[in-house]
Amino acid sequence: MEQLIYFASAHTSAGYCDLLTTNLTGLKHVFFIEGATTQERSECIRIFFEKWRARGEKIELILNSLDKTSYAGVINRRLNCAIIDRTKHFDYQMKALGVVEHTIDLSKSINQEKLQHEREEIIALTAEKNHQIKAAHQSFATGLDLHDDLEKIFINAMDFNKADQVAEQLIEDIFQNHTSKKANPITRHRYLGASTAKGVVDYVDQLTEQLKKRYLIKGRAGSGKSTLLRKIVAEAEKRNYSLELYHCGFDPDSLDMVVIRELSLAIFDSTAPHEYEPSRHGDELIDLYQTTIAPGTDEKYYDDISRLTTRYKHFIQHGTTLLAKALEAEQKIDHIYHQHLDLDLLNQQIKQLTERVASLQK
Repeated sequence: MEQLIYFASAHTSAGYCDLLTTNLTGLKHVFFIEGATTQERSECIRIFFEKWRARGEKIELILNSLDKTSYAGVINRRLNCAIIDRTKHFDYQMKALGVVEHTIDLSKSINQEKLQHEREEIIALTAEKNHQIKAAHQSFATGLDLHDDLEKIFINAMDFNKADQVAEQLIEDIFQNHTSKKANPITRHRYLGASTAKGVVDYVDQLTEQLKKRYLIKGRAGSGKSTLLRKIVAEAEKRNYSLELYHCGFDPDSLDMVVIRELSLAIFDSTAPHEYEPSRHGDELIDLYQTTIAPGTDEKYYDDISRLTTRYKHFIQHGTTLLAKALEAEQKIDHIYHQHLDLDLLNQQIKQLTERVASLQK
């Protein structure tokens, strides 16, 4: 039984970035859930996740990028179906080709008349949540500026010819002149981890659990890890392979991992905050620092590297603290809504949704 766990959105240095669209491409039906509370929408998704998992289905679980303990979506590709929390993917606007979209409005289970008495508090808490999220994005952006300064130190000490040689050898090792015979390859964009209200998390081990080969890339900031990954992507696209591209949850323009399931392999940035060491048969290290960076660079620029690293980590930590405050405001809003929730009516709506999804299987 194969399950993939990932984020389809993230709070990044570029703001809130949503990559849901390519993950819905190829499906026939997507049920978007709106209304009620985050907890109720997550619980609705969990019901389908547990039902499909119990049947041994291959499923994909999409996590809430603000709160990793909450579910934002579940996909069953055999059934060509997904259940998605629209509220957690508000940027998505009917972009996936061929998808029939259904909207399930759970707000019908809320007593709107009683809720009106709480309107001013809800508005104030919503403003507080949005303020904290915006401040978190700004903190991450400051962190990225510092990270860019850190990268410059190593870029200036880099041997680009050696980096090209590493890429050429790796491409030869991975593809061995093979080309995929599959028609219509699909590239899906995701996040393997994210900065959440409960800290920075990743799911590298889970996403690569079924794979036979893993390449773990080591190297400092600016030593060419993301560039190497993009060269692998370009070659895989030439050879017609379907890809899973996992973007950096801090800098979405950067790649953290490429998975080619047809070849049963992954190649990923194995440095902090998702630092891994070889732990399985088939794991192989690629050390770009040792291979491409001039010896003694760490020692030569020790003070600058130490200062920039400390400040960079500070702003990342500060950003996650602000996201925690945003989550606290959201939970207060959910508590207000929950007080005016008709659970019987909500359960009826969820039952109707379950029946609609079940009818698609016939």
